[in-house]
Amino acid sequence: MKQNYRLVMLETLKHLEGRPKLLLHACCGPCSSNVIKELCQYFDITIYYTNSNIYPADEYHRRESELERFVKEFNDKENQNVQVVEDTYDPEEYLTHIAPYKDTGEKGYRCYVCYKVRMEKARDYARMHGFDYWTTVLSVSPHKNSQWINEIGDDLDLEAPKFLHSDFKKDNGYLKSTRMSDEYHMYRQNYCGCVYSYQEMLEREKTDL
Repeated sequence: MKQNYRLVMLETLKHLEGRPKLLLHACCGPCSSNVIKELCQYFDITIYYTNSNIYPADEYHRRESELERFVKEFNDKENQNVQVVEDTYDPEEYLTHIAPYKDTGEKGYRCYVCYKVRMEKARDYARMHGFDYWTTVLSVSPHKNSQWINEIGDDLDLEAPKFLHSDFKKDNGYLKSTRMSDEYHMYRQNYCGCVYSYQEMLEREKTDL
């Protein structure tokens, strides 16, 4: 039986004390948008951009730049102080983890490994820098497996900081994020990120011709 992680998160939010520090792994501006808007009511948020999966390098930097621009505009508009920290971009190291599973396809085991690699980096950074909670925006996408994401979070949540369970696509979360993307005139990519999803996107475009 699948767990409703949206309800789990709402229950956690009801029992927070003060404004805990949250490290939020983010893959891009559009996926972050409504998640930040929702969570900044409860947490002091630092975004961690650890996405060595993104191919090619120009695309990686474009998504990071768009995220920075969005956060600055969001802070000004909403009177918030969300911070952004960028991890080192190391696609070669990333591929050592994912390459053995390259043929499993979108939503296959390579995606599970990709979630885990990035979430583990976020957990480690959160632990090293004294955050109270950590989580990821990945579950906002209808193409991402929220059960896997939360199970990985549970596996990594062996001690402080705490993992914040979530399914950000629920309660129209994905729709709200697309509307915010339009509101902030954000660039929205047409593939997930890794070189294999990029190649699959090119194949789809050929088929659509």
